[in-house]
Amino acid sequence: MANETLIDEPLKVGEVTPIPGEINAKLKIVAGNDTGKIIYLDSPITLIGREEECHIQLDDARVSNRHAMVYFASGEFRVRDLNSTNGSLVNGSPLSECAFADGDDLRVGKTVLRLIVDFRDA
Repeated sequence: MANETLIDEPLKVGEVTPIPGEINAKLKIVAGNDTGKIIYLDSPITLIGREEECHIQLDDARVSNRHAMVYFASGEFRVRDLNSTNGSLVNGSPLSECAFADGDDLRVGKTVLRLIVDFRDA
């Protein structure tokens, strides 16, 4: 079952919503050339890859130009692989798209990004 993917529903643009103000979310790079870098998620869609147009531009030759995206829809964060050459993994499992929760690790190439979600006081 090594090729099994975590699959949910395809992205439905109408379901993408702004991240609520009480949610403070960030991606912390915990492995790879950009280790230690922290990216705050303030947009409902965050593109990850090597090209300049990506919100998170990684210095990793194994990452595709547009590798993956993290987005907020229906009250949760989700991650989708954008048909990258080397694929994406969440917590070690290959994916095409899946839910992405606090503490989960996303591996793209040799880079690992950890989702950290805190709730601000209302």
